[in-house]
Amino acid sequence: MTRGPAGDAAPAAEQQGEFLHVWGDTVRGNKLLIGVLVGIVCGIVGLYGGRAVVTALGVEEQLVDVWSLITGILGCLAAGVITARVSSPARIISEDAEDSGALAAAIDELGEDARGLGVLEDATDLSRAELEAAGLTEAFREAEARAAARAEVRRAGGDA
Repeated sequence: MTRGPAGDAAPAAEQQGEFLHVWGDTVRGNKLLIGVLVGIVCGIVGLYGGRAVVTALGVEEQLVDVWSLITGILGCLAAGVITARVSSPARIISEDAEDSGALAAAIDELGEDARGLGVLEDATDLSRAELEAAGLTEAFREAEARAAARAEVRRAGGDA
C-alpha cells in the first residue's frame, strides 16, 4: 500500500477519508478498514457459526471441518456483498471520453508535468493506436494546439 499523491484533492480527501493505492486501485482508507473488519467478522462467524450448526445437525465428525470451511467462505462472500453495498466507489469512470468534462483539464495537467505533454508524432505506434482506440487522439491534438499557443504567448511576452 502506498499513500496517494498530495494535490488539490487534499481537503476533499480529509473529509472523505485518505486515499490509498492498493493493488493498482484507489480506495479510501476508512472504507478499506471497514471492509476488512466486516470481512473478519463475517468470516469468523461463518467458520465457527457454521461449525456449531453442522455439529448440531449431527454431521459426521470427519465432515464438520469441511462444512465449517465452506460456511466460512460463504461468510467471506457475504462480507464482500455487504461491503460493496455500504461503500460507494471512490471514483467514477466514464465509458465515453466525450462525456468526461474534465478530459481537457486532465490532459492539460499532464502537459504541466516537467516533461510536458509532447506531440503525438513522437509517441510510439502502440501508444498512438491505443489513443485512437480510446477515441482520445483528437483531444490530444487539441491539447497540443493549446500548449503550442501558450508557448507562443510566452515567447512573445518574453521578447517584449
